[in-house]
Parts: sequence; C-alpha cells; structure tokens
Amino acid sequence: MSLPGIRSASYLLFAVFLGVPSVPAAAQAPEAPSSPAPAPVSLEERLKQLEKLLAETRAELAALKAAPTDAATQARLQELDRKIDILTREIEKLKLGEAAATVSAEEYGVGPAAAKVYGKTGLSIGGYGEVLYQNFAKHDQSGGPSDAENQITLLRAVLYVGYKFDKHFVLNTEIEYENAVVASDKGGEAEVEFAYVDYMNSRAFNARAGLMLIPMGLVNELHEPTTYLGARRPSVDEFIIPTTWRELGAGIYGSYGPLVYRAYAVNGLNAAGYSADEGIREGRQEGSEALAEDWAFTGRVDYVGVPGLLVGAAVFTGDSGQGRFTPSGQEVSAPTTVWDVHANWQWRGLWLRGVYAQTTIGQANLVNQLNNFEGDESVGSLQEGWYVQAAFDLLSLRPASRMTLMPYVLYGQYNTQKRVPVGYESNPANDVRELTAGLAFKPIDRLILKADWTQRHNAAQTGVNQWSVNLGYVF
Repeated sequence: MSLPGIRSASYLLFAVFLGVPSVPAAAQAPEAPSSPAPAPVSLEERLKQLEKLLAETRAELAALKAAPTDAATQARLQELDRKIDILTREIEKLKLGEAAATVSAEEYGVGPAAAKVYGKTGLSIGGYGEVLYQNFAKHDQSGGPSDAENQITLLRAVLYVGYKFDKHFVLNTEIEYENAVVASDKGGEAEVEFAYVDYMNSRAFNARAGLMLIPMGLVNELHEPTTYLGARRPSVDEFIIPTTWRELGAGIYGSYGPLVYRAYAVNGLNAAGYSADEGIREGRQEGSEALAEDWAFTGRVDYVGVPGLLVGAAVFTGDSGQGRFTPSGQEVSAPTTVWDVHANWQWRGLWLRGVYAQTTIGQANLVNQLNNFEGDESVGSLQEGWYVQAAFDLLSLRPASRMTLMPYVLYGQYNTQKRVPVGYESNPANDVRELTAGLAFKPIDRLILKADWTQRHNAAQTGVNQWSVNLGYVF
C-alpha cells in the first residue's frame, strides 16, 4: 500500500477508535469497476476533520461538567479527557509534517527536520536557520557602564543532507554557517555539526558511527529553533553542557518499551581548551584533527512511556589530558565527567521542562599548570548549573487554531567555578543567575518568532540585562 493509502487507513481506524459513527453498510459496498477511485484526503482536510472533532469533544466535556454528576457522568468525563489527549497529540503530529509522522526525535537523537532522512529511501534535504537581535542595557547591575554593543546577525544557516540507501543504512549530515560570512575580519564559521552512518537493525538495537551529537540535556540534540523556547539557547546549555557538542566515535541506540537509550564511545575532550569562564566548552574537539590518546563514554536513558513526557539522565566521562605534560613534567590525565538529569512535559497547551547538570574535573591543578592559569583564572574542579521553564500556549484554548502564542518564563543558575583547587581563587563573575521572560509566536509550525527580556545577575555585580528577538525556521 502506498504511504497516502496507509495514512488514509490509519485515520479511518483512528476515527473509529474515538467513537465516530461507522459508515452504513450500503455505503461500504464496493463500487463498480468503472467508478473512479475517491480522491485522497489532503493533509489540510484531515486537520480540519480532527480539529472539528476536537472542538465537538471539548464542547461535550464542558456541557457535562456543568451538569449534575453521577458515576456514569464521571466515567464519560474520563473518556472525553482521554479522547482530547489523543486528538491533540494527533493534530500536533500532523502539524509537524511528514517527518514527525514516521520517526521519533527522542529515538533517533536529532531534531524533527534532521530526522526526515529516516522516513523515505533516497535523498533527503532539510535545514534550519535563525536571525538574532540583541539589545543590551547601557549599565550593568552595579550601575556602571556595560560597554555591551547592540547587534543583529544571521546566527545560523544550516543544511541537512541525508541519504537512506536501503532499509538498513542511513547517512545523515548537518552543515552549518554561523554569522553569515566566513572571513578573517568576521566572526563567522563554517562547520560540520554531525556526519554519521546508521545501521538500522530493529527498534531495540541500532548502530551509529561518525561525528555524532553527544546525547546530553534537552537542547544539544534537539537544537532546531522551533524545539525550544528562548531567543537564545539556555546558558546552562552553553557553559555546562557545551551545545552544540559533538565528537567522533561509534555506538548503539534504540528503544525498549517505554525506555529510549543511546551509548557511544567517542574521543575524549582536550583539557588544554578548558577555561575559568567557559568551563569545558573549548575542550570540545568537534571532529577536527581530534586528539585520540584519551577516549570517553557517553550514554543516555529516557523514559517516554507517558504521552508528552520525557524524563531521563545522561553522562559523559573520560580522561582529557590527551598525552600532555605540565611544564614540570607531570602527565595530565584530567578525568572529566559531565552528567545531567532532565525532564520535559507537554500537555495540551502547557510546556514544562528542567535540567540539572554538573561537571567534575580531576587533576584541575595540573590543568591549571598545563594552561598557565593563575589566581582566579583557575578551571573549576566542580561546575554546575540548572534551569526550569514554564510556558502556555494561549491559542490552544481555541480548538480550531493552527497558530501558537506562548508566553514563557525561564529561570536558571550556573557557576563554572563552583569549586577550584587549593591555592586558586574563584571569579565571582562566573556565578550567574538569569531570569528570562518572553513570548513565542508560531504562525505555522515551522516558523517561530521569539522575543524576550533577560535579567542577568552575578556575584561580581557586573551582570548586564538584555532584550533579544529571534526569527527561526525549519524545513
């Protein structure tokens, strides 16, 4: 059966499951051979049908809640709640497009647009991009001049190119341009974010090799602008989990029941890139002539057994000395472990998420010697950060709306020098608290406009507030 035929059949079964009256037997009789085949139902029509059914179900629910309740009414209320959840998820799936109907971002570890390659044999092209405007306060939290300059940039323009050779082998790549221009007098970059080959065996067990995203947090893998809120990625996903983080290696992934997992062996970080203010961020090797004296393990397990809910944990651990020695001749191993716990819950118009992440670095004193750090320049032997987010789609209250208007608030803290080795100091500017409040608008599911205000405080009283606006797209 063709894909449109399969989809049409699935929607018929779906409607029957929800209690739509069955077609009379006479209407089900086969037509004469000369009769033309019925035209396939378009995506637009299917959405209208489901949205109409959702509106009718919500109206019935509201009427029952206003009436006196008995045991039968309570049972019917529970059944209507269940139907509303099913319809809402199905409508959201359709709005995401063809890719979301066939693959799961949670299972493959890439965003919805990047996952299109898994849906059909042959060539697949997708991508995303975002324009970012930042307007900084003229003064920092102490009242002194901030010296921060307002800026607008084509932050990212990304192209996904993938090829599904057959039912077993898939190639997936992400090529990214940052800040529009790559030149000696510009801040732009051109880089490969990932390039890997999958061997598709079964839902429970698959293999992957190449330049792969490290499966940590909620943004590093799903970093397309429509998949998270905030004009900028959360700071914890920049300084503690250094998004976008990718390394070369190989591993396995899959799902079993309500559990989804990924486990890879990859090249280790390079401690020569560690710093006080950015933590391990510049220790990423990004697949570019990566030193491979030290290797690391990274893994993740998520529970997705409840629709709309994802709860899990992830880890990255391994030495990062890469065969380097301090000036005094001591070999640096610098074992580095990053771990996080995370949760994401979307229910109707409500969206909640949170992350806690921590990094520990062994032999931090030797890392300081290796990099000639003194005083408050020390790398943090303990680094940590967390954030929580709450949002609600106001237009979800309108059953027929295909747009999204979502106020959101995000609060987080991070400290890249939570603890430093004996004999060194912490810089209070690296102990940061941030509150972001904003509004996200999606006229269609693949376009998003996000505007927000961030209040930034640190222990050195040098935090600078800012306004940010982001126009993002995926295709």
